Amino acid sequence: MTNNRKLAVWLLTVSTLIIVLIVYGGWVRLTRSGLSIVEWNVVTGVVPPLGADAWESEFAKYRQTPEYQIVNFGMPLEEFKFIYYMEFGHRLLGRITGLLFVGPLFYFLFRRTIPRTHIPSYLGIGLLFALQGLVGWLMVKSGLSDRPQVNHLRLTLHLSCALALLAACLWRAFDYLSSMSFPPNLSPTTRRLCAGLFVTICLQIAAGGLVAGLKAGHVSDTFPKMFGVWLPQGLWAMQPPLANLFDNAVTIHFQHRFFAFAVLAVAIALFAVARNAAPLKNGRYLLLGLLGVQIGLGIATVLLHVPLGLASLHQAVAVALFVTTLFLCHRADGYRETTANTT
Repeated sequence: MTNNRKLAVWLLTVSTLIIVLIVYGGWVRLTRSGLSIVEWNVVTGVVPPLGADAWESEFAKYRQTPEYQIVNFGMPLEEFKFIYYMEFGHRLLGRITGLLFVGPLFYFLFRRTIPRTHIPSYLGIGLLFALQGLVGWLMVKSGLSDRPQVNHLRLTLHLSCALALLAACLWRAFDYLSSMSFPPNLSPTTRRLCAGLFVTICLQIAAGGLVAGLKAGHVSDTFPKMFGVWLPQGLWAMQPPLANLFDNAVTIHFQHRFFAFAVLAVAIALFAVARNAAPLKNGRYLLLGLLGVQIGLGIATVLLHVPLGLASLHQAVAVALFVTTLFLCHRADGYRETTANTT
């Protein structure tokens, strides 16, 4: 196996675990499990409670939280164990993913497998891992004080950091896997549409994070109208007006459902413009297919009052769209020869 392929396999493995973390994290949120562990113990936190006394100690800490007192008052110990293990599994998988990045990184650096010019990018990925852990704890901490839910802005930042981490790992892996140079037949319009589509999908996923954090998906269960009208009341109820874009559940729900069609418009434009572009020929069909499925899932999630399975699948397809668009952007960027060191 060539050094390029070794590095690519490593980064793709890390990326796969990041994807699992994102989707699993959504399930943790949907099952209201994320606030079950009220402390962040980096070392001792890798072992779950052992024995009845340890479980009772953890349960006693949880009973002091707003979530227990307002939402889950009277919850039996067995139900607490379920949500505890859900959150514990997510944290443990996060640690494993971090170690799977750091361990091989030192090995490859020691063997001088990584090109010297790539080292700064790996340091940046390492910093993103650290930031992701910090933001994750600050997010959980925000739900342990006076209200039984995490801050929606911190949740969205946590999701955005995970996507940035995924993009950084995948882009470098795509570099290592590139094996041929594409002729420069992509028009500037095609490249701009690829970049524009990636930006709009990132914005739409961030808006989805706000929807999840504010539980704005429950605001309206009709489509395409909200509350029987096209422009519902209360869109600009908050002052200053900019606050509505981040804190108003009605506004956030409204912009998330209709911005999806802006994403679709950009995707259709890219599909049309890139019909003769060899690097994008197959990926554009996958892109449109995923986007159609995603819009359908979003509509069904609203109409069916946000069932857990559909909501989780909606998030998973969003990540698939993100990865597909990133891949198309890399192809549009053109192949730049990337050779790992052989010494």
